[in-house]
Amino acid sequence: MTLLYEFGPLCKQYFQHHDLEGNPRRIPKFAEDARCSLAGSFNKLLFLLTYLKENPRQHYHGKLWGMKQPRVSKWVKLLLPLLEQALSRLRVLPKRFGSQLYAFLLSFTRFVLLMDATERHIPRSVDYERQKHEYSGKKKMHTVKNNLITDQRGKILFLSSTYPGSVHDKTIADHAGHQFPDHTVLVEDLGYLGYGPENVSVLIPNKKPKNGELSKEEKLDNRHISQIRIPVEHVMSGVKRLNIAKEKIRIRVKDARDKIMMVACGLHNLRNTLRKNCNN
Repeated sequence: MTLLYEFGPLCKQYFQHHDLEGNPRRIPKFAEDARCSLAGSFNKLLFLLTYLKENPRQHYHGKLWGMKQPRVSKWVKLLLPLLEQALSRLRVLPKRFGSQLYAFLLSFTRFVLLMDATERHIPRSVDYERQKHEYSGKKKMHTVKNNLITDQRGKILFLSSTYPGSVHDKTIADHAGHQFPDHTVLVEDLGYLGYGPENVSVLIPNKKPKNGELSKEEKLDNRHISQIRIPVEHVMSGVKRLNIAKEKIRIRVKDARDKIMMVACGLHNLRNTLRKNCNN
């Protein structure tokens, strides 16, 4: 209901001044059309959340809601930005720029941050150069990827822009232009080998040498670092509760893949916040 209280007024405001096609109305409309295929804010929110959760084929989702596939596509494109705005009003969306994260972290005297990357499967593009850029050699498939920074309590503080699968994790971190306050501890995996701002203490696993073995002390250090990194693995699992962030994303609309990841992170933070409030 917390999400609906923010989502509902945004829907009403939007449809007062726009139609389903996104065209502005000449005269504001204050009563919803009785023939609307998704009547009421509750149904609109339920329609979008079930679509994100299950990641169904649009013609199948349309059968459940009594509409054809083109109408499903229009509703998803229209409602997704409204859901993102609702999550923004609830202040659960992660920061998108390194400067924003820095300003947020200044309120803390010492902070332990966990950095990791996540990849999502996408269809192979028919354009040869584009599909080559989107191919991930690590995953052996076409993907898009994002970097995430979380705290030890499972809150996503930062989400990078969405990059093609061929871009290295460290390159994404470099492009973000991160600045961290002094005394910050940054816990990374080997994908960020070589990345570390000067004023930050970096914890990264020991890399196994070529044709060699790690010592017992190095293996023990790696085990301790893995234990510290457990919260970020739980975060990844929480984000991928939405199957659309876990399975192949079939939506090809510009910026839709980035918005889906942003919404998935916001829903995780909202769920995490509500759970903590209930425990308190």
